[in-house]
Amino acid sequence: MASYTVKLVNRTRATDRLLLAIKTNLQGFFDEVFKGTSDGATVQWGDGVVSDAVVVHFVKDKDSSYLKQIRPKEGGQHHAGGHTSYGQPMGSEIYQHIVEPGGRRHMDTDAGYAKLAFHEILHNQFPGRSGAEIHGTFGGGGFASPVVDGEHPNDRNKEIMRLGLSVKTAQLL
Repeated sequence: MASYTVKLVNRTRATDRLLLAIKTNLQGFFDEVFKGTSDGATVQWGDGVVSDAVVVHFVKDKDSSYLKQIRPKEGGQHHAGGHTSYGQPMGSEIYQHIVEPGGRRHMDTDAGYAKLAFHEILHNQFPGRSGAEIHGTFGGGGFASPVVDGEHPNDRNKEIMRLGLSVKTAQLL
């Protein structure tokens, strides 16, 4: 029986209520991933540690990119809700505020943030796969789609999440 820790690192001034709601939604997705198996995952807010299976940084916006602070050529450079750096160790972040051409858009639902985190974790757990592969046939649509689709991870999303977590990938703390 494997037990994985999914660590969320808060680098924003988000309310405790929002953070709890994001964690609760993401935990629900991981409960779906491991339903009917002897494995499981626990989602927590806190500081990343080496033993964590995956670490996702929650940052204010692309200009506040944690990845960009650590790796100046990485992070904060896409018109997306998050970014994963394929450098070693792997680093993932999601943005509380997304700046799109023509104005500011706010991802204001806890479920939306949880879906983005799940999506970036899929990228994070497959460093040998391109973003196009995760977004394409390998990822199987749903939460792996370039624009996250659906209310729950689909069967392929669950299958590849279990596969990805089964191999330890070093994380940017």
